[in-house]
Amino acid sequence: MEAAPGGHGLPAHVLAAHLDSLRQRGQSPGSVAARRRALARMAAAIPVPLLEAAPEHLAAWRQALAVTSNTVVGYASHAHGFYAWAVAAGLREDNPVEGLPLPRLTRGLPRPVGEDALMDAVINAPLRVRPWLVLAGWAGLRAKEIALLRRERVLDTATPPVLLIAADATKGRRERVVPMSAFVTGELRLAGMPRAGYVFRRCDGRQGPNQPWLVSHLANRHLHACGIAATLHQCRHRFGTVLYQQTHDLRLVQELMGHADPSTTAGYAAYDRSGAAAAVEALPAPARLREAR
Repeated sequence: MEAAPGGHGLPAHVLAAHLDSLRQRGQSPGSVAARRRALARMAAAIPVPLLEAAPEHLAAWRQALAVTSNTVVGYASHAHGFYAWAVAAGLREDNPVEGLPLPRLTRGLPRPVGEDALMDAVINAPLRVRPWLVLAGWAGLRAKEIALLRRERVLDTATPPVLLIAADATKGRRERVVPMSAFVTGELRLAGMPRAGYVFRRCDGRQGPNQPWLVSHLANRHLHACGIAATLHQCRHRFGTVLYQQTHDLRLVQELMGHADPSTTAGYAAYDRSGAAAAVEALPAPARLREAR
């Protein structure tokens, strides 16, 4: 069998056809690249070409994965997607991932950056980084959404001003509209937005947007230089957490955060403990213990 470049254990034309099918279905370049990497890892761990792998090969591969439960689920999702495509394309008669035992996907609670820490970080931020912190902490944008934000999608003269988060600039291609506060609008104007194109230009003279990893890296480096053990993404968590505390509207928070699954949004309710604290304080207790306080 002709091996694909990069050791995917697939004929080059099969790999190309599979990745092209993902693009045709609207998958982002990042998702396509993740599938390519996942197939390369599988090919390195399975002793036969991927199209010839039997269920026992996939079971042994899954058993040998020394990663977190959520990562196991992610790897298996890539495998299932590839083999489902292979069956539909007539390259296999079965999907060897069907019936593979997998752990339950777990969702951690959001970890919002502290209010005082965020204010200090914004006040002391370099001019390049400051608007990134503002967009994450006051508009809930991800690093990718900041990097790919275009001037024509910043409607700062609309009533009310809004950000249009386009499908090609976000996770899962879920478009959304995010209102901008006067603070966010003012900060973006002070940052000096161009007339058109990407809001945040590269500093190396090259065309195109900043890479999302660079936005995240530079913002995180500034936060850590301020003595803040948090990340740019935790500024986004702050937006969702405070938004829920102010509105108690999970549906609204889901829409503004761009969550596909409402169970992801539900974690932001965990930090609104005003009612819970009052309820716990109201629990009856013996008089002697009350006096001892």
